[in-house]
Amino acid sequence: MWGLAGVAVKFAFVNRSADPATLVQFRITLSFLILGLALGASRPRSLRVRVADLPFLFAYGAVGLAAVQFFYYLAIREASVAVAIFLQYLAPVFTALYEILVLGRRPGAATFAVIALALGGSALLLFGHGGVGRPPSPVGIAAGLAASAAFAFYSVAGRHGLQRHDPWGLLFWGMATGSLVWAVLRPPWVVLSQPWGAADWAFFLYLALFSSVVPFGLFLTGLRHIGPTSATITATLEPVWAGLLAFILLDERLGPLQVAGAAFILGAVIALQTVPGAALEEAPRRPGRLEEAPTQGCRRH
Repeated sequence: MWGLAGVAVKFAFVNRSADPATLVQFRITLSFLILGLALGASRPRSLRVRVADLPFLFAYGAVGLAAVQFFYYLAIREASVAVAIFLQYLAPVFTALYEILVLGRRPGAATFAVIALALGGSALLLFGHGGVGRPPSPVGIAAGLAASAAFAFYSVAGRHGLQRHDPWGLLFWGMATGSLVWAVLRPPWVVLSQPWGAADWAFFLYLALFSSVVPFGLFLTGLRHIGPTSATITATLEPVWAGLLAFILLDERLGPLQVAGAAFILGAVIALQTVPGAALEEAPRRPGRLEEAPTQGCRRH
């Protein structure tokens, strides 16, 4: 769903008068409204939160949802679907570094080799176009890297939030706070004053439902059972689908070195969890240290 949505957004940039901020605002606000109505009718208890949780939920929505969507769309517009999405999939590298530096996980023998492979693949992807297609602009590169960092934050913060919240409730509050940020940055009456037609509203609803509510909810459900690095690795079929569909539908092409770079990134994020010695190990317990709540405690029995 995410891979197809990236191609659809690029098509909208080329054929309709939409900008990244407008698409993100409609996507996140409509997702908040749709999800709120659905959960209010079927699972109202999932919407309950404590006042003390609101700062975390605000950061989760503003950085983890609103920022990742905006920078990803900006990268698509300024570069290409493939470049944007492969850059975003550097997120497992960022989550791995976070787990090493902050959570104290011990890197395996091959961890840093895998990270170097991902970074080398990124360099090939960005600078190896070799005259094939349009080279990525500095704005597109910066936006893709920012989307990757925001996606890593979304994964790590989402795992933390799932210790207290239902996946769909967490997604609702993330969408709610994200839409609040956009309402302040761009008042709704300004956006709604533009002459949007029926086709535009159909596209906005598609983005809200099939590129936000359903796939984000499924991703959060996966986070209840596996860690943030593993979850992003599981989703690595997204750039494969996006690159293939962009080639077929939009005639976006990558040079041979860029294809090799994309393969390096995919190989690296998969190897980070599958190659012996690359996986992150639990650090030894220290006296008085607070441990992360076990994943099993989030499951329903």
